[in-house]
Amino acid sequence: MLERIRGLNVSAASFAISVAALGHALQISNGTFHPDALWWVGAAFVCCVIGTATHRLGDRWSQVGVRMVAVLLTGGVLWNVKQQLTATPGVFIDSSQSLLPFYAGIVAETLLLALGLMQVKFAARWWFAGVLAINLLLGIWLFKAVPDPYIDVGVVHKEALNAMLSGKDPYRISFPNIYGEDSKYFYNPEVVMGGRIAFGYPYPPPSLLLAIPGYVLFGDYRYSELAFLIATAALIGYSRRHLVAPLAAVTLLTTPRGFFVLEQGWTEPIAIFLLALTTCLLMRGPRRASWAAGLMLATKQYLPFTGLAVLRSLWLDPKRWHLTLGIIVAVGAVCILPFAFWHTNSFMRSVVWLQTLEPFRTDSLSFLVWADRNGYGRGSFLWAIGAAIVAALVSLGTTRNTPSGFAVSAAIIMFAMFALGSKAFCNYYYFVIGAMCCALGAFAGPGEEDVTVG
Repeated sequence: MLERIRGLNVSAASFAISVAALGHALQISNGTFHPDALWWVGAAFVCCVIGTATHRLGDRWSQVGVRMVAVLLTGGVLWNVKQQLTATPGVFIDSSQSLLPFYAGIVAETLLLALGLMQVKFAARWWFAGVLAINLLLGIWLFKAVPDPYIDVGVVHKEALNAMLSGKDPYRISFPNIYGEDSKYFYNPEVVMGGRIAFGYPYPPPSLLLAIPGYVLFGDYRYSELAFLIATAALIGYSRRHLVAPLAAVTLLTTPRGFFVLEQGWTEPIAIFLLALTTCLLMRGPRRASWAAGLMLATKQYLPFTGLAVLRSLWLDPKRWHLTLGIIVAVGAVCILPFAFWHTNSFMRSVVWLQTLEPFRTDSLSFLVWADRNGYGRGSFLWAIGAAIVAALVSLGTTRNTPSGFAVSAAIIMFAMFALGSKAFCNYYYFVIGAMCCALGAFAGPGEEDVTVG
């Protein structure tokens, strides 16, 4: 009986349900607070916890188990498609803009998926590549439809990119206050000076450096993020031979608010790509994954909380853990220190201290906001930090030290951090969806070897 349960892989099944539930939560209110959306976040979190707690039982994946998870993911993708076809992909698309090209692309993706699942001979090899190509075209269409979204993320990216390309420090700039009097809901009053916001680029350097190609080549840094998202799906989909891998990738690409994330210009597609790259390279040993892990940890302020999972992965090759750790530290230092030493005060203010000065966001999709709205008290960012640390410690004991275990740890750590934080929106949860899809694609299928220790 135990062997049958292990073969079903309850962990993978739980993550398949969780990504669908979390995607629906984001669709309800674009990732902002809504009681119904928070209910779905809670359901997704419970499934993620179950998947994390049962990960050690998923080392004997049977063909029946693979088919069960494939059915769950297929159902999730069809639910995603239904939601995509009944809503606009972004919020700044002009009402005169025809959505027919977008809907046609979604239908075409669904038809390709159907051909792949039915194992139609002429489509067996290229259906997934076709889905990737269509998503690329849909992203380009979106950027043409919304060339200049009304959001401060886009403004600060342009200011920072122009500064850096002209030899100036992107962390020692200011940028226009596009929100006017409403800026009090987004910024601490002490950083608002007249018509400008007095801090520089608010993310670590890799997010800006990796955005350069899209900005230089096409005049829009979001093209870089689109390329990284497609590359992420390719890494997940081709990581294993079982059908769950490409289905997990398609799940990520069809997540209802995925195009909303691209429209807004949030940097999570870059972070998800680096997580997927690290996970895939771990299948070939930690030393090969070390440079990607170092870059990943230096890309977003919240990613260092996955550090315990990264350190544990060093023991996949215990004889060379010193070398692997050295590469991780060196890559992170090369990315961070030149900017940190350029103007240290400006860098620390923009990247570190700003995170502690931001106002409590009552529109955040988190249980902390629910508690505040219901009179249970207003928490702080320390709740998010505490939740991440607890999740990191728990996941070390409940997951196997494998590539999928690494992605699972990243997913539960970030999910706990955002669900119990005062700043949790669509882009943050989109990273969690990406992490769970990475984990699903990394599970070793029947007959596949898994790099593991312990």
